[in-house]
Amino acid sequence: MMRHRSVIAIGVLLLAIGVAIGYYLGTAVKVTKSFDWKELTPDQSGKGYVFTSEALFNSDIPLPEVKRLSGKSKFLKPATKSGNGDLNLGYIISVEIDKLDLQKVPQKYKVEQKERYKAGEFKVEPIKEVVYSVSFEFQLKDKDGFELVKLKSPSHTIYSGKVNTFQDVVRQSIAQPIAERASTIILSMTVEKCETCK
Repeated sequence: MMRHRSVIAIGVLLLAIGVAIGYYLGTAVKVTKSFDWKELTPDQSGKGYVFTSEALFNSDIPLPEVKRLSGKSKFLKPATKSGNGDLNLGYIISVEIDKLDLQKVPQKYKVEQKERYKAGEFKVEPIKEVVYSVSFEFQLKDKDGFELVKLKSPSHTIYSGKVNTFQDVVRQSIAQPIAERASTIILSMTVEKCETCK
């Protein structure tokens, strides 16, 4: 009788261990499978990008046409162990900008200039392209099209006349259940400031 009870106890213990291992492996597989790279959907409400008032009104060199804005994203575990299970959105984005039309550029940028700094005086060559700072916004939506959360990237620098590629991580973290519900991620770009303009 005693031996029979110990066999049952061992069986129950092994069953509990098996269920726990199965749950753990199932969760691990689910996280890995759910958070593969996913294509970003450019915002269709406009051109996919907007200008801040500073970029719009305080820039004497217009940003050439944005020919293509595309990318992909992936939810990542934080580099540091926070212990709360939150995730960060990693992304790779490409922004193709048309070449700068020098006919639309003020004359002062077309000639060599001298600029004085603490380290001394330096010659500045005439510009060939324009440089702007931008940031990206990610709008996470569920399968029914409802917004879950908006995330914003750090600032990046874009150059006209080339394909600019960025790979980074959004600093703001989100809870894993929200990441799991995200079906679509809408990408938009904010043109913040002209770095070439003086």
